[in-house]
Order: sequence, then C-alpha cells, then structure tokens
Amino acid sequence: MLPRKPKLLVAEVPRVIPVVEEAWTGYFDVTYCTTMDEAQLLLHEPFDVIVCGTHFAQSRMFDLLRHAKALPLACDTPFLCIRVLDGELDGNAFQSISMAAKALSAAGFIDLNRWRREYGFDEARAKLRQLVYELAGADHLA
Repeated sequence: MLPRKPKLLVAEVPRVIPVVEEAWTGYFDVTYCTTMDEAQLLLHEPFDVIVCGTHFAQSRMFDLLRHAKALPLACDTPFLCIRVLDGELDGNAFQSISMAAKALSAAGFIDLNRWRREYGFDEARAKLRQLVYELAGADHLA
C-alpha cells in the first residue's frame, strides 16, 4: 500500500499555481486558493501543511498566517511562507521577513530564488519538496 500523500493548502497568486503543480504533482494532495475569502473557508478543513506565497491576495501572507494561527483546526498546522516571484531578496529584506514570519509562529520563510542560486533549480525544488514533506510529519519523500 502506498503512503498517503500529505494534504497541502497552497495560497498563491494564479500565475504561480502552474509552477507549483509541475513541481508537486505526484508528491502532495494540493488544494489551491487565490483569495483571502477562499483561504478562510478552506482553513476549516484539516491540512498537513499550509504554504503561502508573499504575493498571495495582494501581499496578505501575514494576514493569512495570523488568521490560521487563530483558528483551532489550523493553529497547529505548519505554515510555510515562501517567495517565488520577482527575483532574490537582499539580505536585510530576507532577514526581516524571516524574523516576522517566525514571530507570528510560521514554520519558516523560504526565498526560492535564493535557494535556486545556492543549490541550482532542480536541487532547490527537491529541497523544498523535502522540507514540506518533513513539515507534514513524514520522514522522507515517498
């Protein structure tokens, strides 16, 4: 029997969804939302991990994080903040967003473009999948 795929809620802008689908199809059971209203409704369902982009719903990532952490069903769900668009952040901006995310109880903040530069495209993609899998409570990718 195959292991259950971790169930993810991905809150992102529409143009990022095809990128996520290509990278995560077959690895995760993904539900997408592109608006705050959709996200707020979906947070009443159980997920293993919530992944939210910095550009979600006109840059409302921290609003969604605060909302998720205030809901009994979602408060203990790992919430990963991620930046996919618009190039790599400079060190100060990266550090500021990371600190804010941690202060609001996020599992972390990933600047995917930084990882792409440091590890290469394919390795960055694999590293992110592995991180999300671990946040979902699994030891390794199936």
